[in-house]
Amino acid sequence: MPRAGAPPLEPEPAAMSLRLLVLSIVQLLVAAAASAQVPTGYVSLFGDYFPNRSDTTELRARLFVEEKAEKAIDSNRVVVTASGFVEGLFSRRVVPDSGRGLQAVNGGIARVLDANADVLTKRVDVLVGYARIVWGKLDEIQPTDVINPLDVSRFFFEGRSEARLPVLVGRVRFHLSENMTLDGVYLPDFRRGRFDQLDEPSSPFNLPVSVAQDPASCLPAGCLAALPVDDQAPAFTAGNAQGGVRMSTTSGRVDWSVSAFRGFESFGLYSFESVTAFPPVAPPTIDVIYPRYTMIGADFESVRGKWGMRGEVAGFVDDNFQSADLRVVKGHSLDAGVGVDRSAGDYTLSGTVLVHSESYDSPIRIPDNDTRLSDGRTDVSLIFSADRTFARERYRFRGFGVYGASSQSGFLRGIFMANLRDNLALEASVGWFAGQGEDLIGRFSDSDFAYLRMKYYF
Repeated sequence: MPRAGAPPLEPEPAAMSLRLLVLSIVQLLVAAAASAQVPTGYVSLFGDYFPNRSDTTELRARLFVEEKAEKAIDSNRVVVTASGFVEGLFSRRVVPDSGRGLQAVNGGIARVLDANADVLTKRVDVLVGYARIVWGKLDEIQPTDVINPLDVSRFFFEGRSEARLPVLVGRVRFHLSENMTLDGVYLPDFRRGRFDQLDEPSSPFNLPVSVAQDPASCLPAGCLAALPVDDQAPAFTAGNAQGGVRMSTTSGRVDWSVSAFRGFESFGLYSFESVTAFPPVAPPTIDVIYPRYTMIGADFESVRGKWGMRGEVAGFVDDNFQSADLRVVKGHSLDAGVGVDRSAGDYTLSGTVLVHSESYDSPIRIPDNDTRLSDGRTDVSLIFSADRTFARERYRFRGFGVYGASSQSGFLRGIFMANLRDNLALEASVGWFAGQGEDLIGRFSDSDFAYLRMKYYF
């Protein structure tokens, strides 16, 4: 405490810089709120049809807005980003367990996508708020991209970049040298993945408990119908935080990184404990749990002439798997892939080979088989895409496909886009699932779809 009559103490440089940064963030938020500037965004009308889901039809209407504000402080910058959307659903869907065929299912949501402040300095960048953070290099299926959970419906409709759900995150990035950065990420709150954000239970992309075993069938405790499900999502506590680190650098003409992350499974696994007492003390339930996992990964990217090359590997040294008899089994898995792409005039082609291998600490029962047990499995997937633009990029066609060689299942999607005006676009797409299996694609064998979307940008 300063003596009486003494000159005031000068604040420490670090404290002064922190005060200036905090003050600048507040000024940016106030300025953005008071500004007459209209935020950017779009309005879209999206109609889709699922022929294998009892002719389910949907109309999705969305309003998306985004605003960014930036302020320079000496050689530093502060960037505040805010975005979100309002979306409505008007549909005729099959409602599970209703036994009434197609029913009217309507609803609406309002969601935040980005609400964060990014402080950029010469040596350290700090990002705080709701954000989407991308790890990995491969096309669409990126094994190390584990920070943000996914919305499955948007993944199949619009791709991975649109499917990432924002999470509350703090990220500190250290610029160790001109070509090397070190990121540390901390997630204080858990957010689960979604099959659909619009009335998930009736969504055509929802995978019910029956992906493991229909709970209405005969379990060891007897034939149980309509078992209650207890979702045990991790609570918002210090002990349930997630986090990881990633170091990125450049060696010659190769960009590469290594990463590690400790988190929770974003989609719950089903666990059923057999009733040992009769009559049971309490009604049996199916628990939905989200076990922890540990991922160690690496990726690279390089360009040689007209060819681009990418590779990625993720080892889940502490992983969890679903058994068909509603058990959660520990084990480990490995996802590794390599891809190439090339642009030639109006064409862009890419292809990726991805290998997934998993092994279990104890054998698990195979779905649809009462006697067969497995210690693990290996799947090989081929991923390819082709882009073609027409009429000076006014029209564009993109084809995307995934083929699972082990289960002989696949997904093929064609998208046609037309820029009718500078701010008006029309898009049509067909998605086809072939075969079925226990890999990601094979589980959606009856989710073929077609859609038409009109999007107006402002």
